[in-house]
Amino acid sequence: MSLLVWLVVALSLSSTLVAGGDCPGAHRNMTMEAACREACGPAPAGEPMYQVCTHALGDDYRAGAVKEAYLFAYDAAWRVVESYGTTAGWAQHVLGNGMLTGDEKAAYGLVASGTYREAGATMEQVADRVAERHCGLDVSAEYRTALRGVGECSDRLAKLPPSPLLAMVEEDYNSTLLAFMLGKLIGVE
Repeated sequence: MSLLVWLVVALSLSSTLVAGGDCPGAHRNMTMEAACREACGPAPAGEPMYQVCTHALGDDYRAGAVKEAYLFAYDAAWRVVESYGTTAGWAQHVLGNGMLTGDEKAAYGLVASGTYREAGATMEQVADRVAERHCGLDVSAEYRTALRGVGECSDRLAKLPPSPLLAMVEEDYNSTLLAFMLGKLIGVE
């Protein structure tokens, strides 16, 4: 078989299709698995986030189907926004029970109406910008702002007795980090 035939076969079996277009170096078309592997890094170091990624995106994307990379970044950002809302709502519900006092009440309040709500609004802006499908979006500051806000809540909750809210906040932090990593596939600076 000629080298050209082998090259065509190899390209057809490749899980990632890269199109230069107006976004030098950014991956434009790929499978969900390839997007997760590219965003999360090689195994074994990137394996935990790869699992988070395939779990988060796996419900909406058929294995092996090729999609535009911005869809993965967009979906991840909106999933974060939705999850923040659920987490903040749960914290508000617990606060409404009137059972919390002192540091617990303050930490739950940060999630229910303070820092967490601000992080959610920031991620909404990110999702809207990613939906515009422009190359080289300068939204890394917004991702980092959301990460800091959620991290602050996690740190406060970690000093308290274990609670389901801490697990929810930690999951949101990982999802925000994943959204940022997927954003880099489309040239987010």
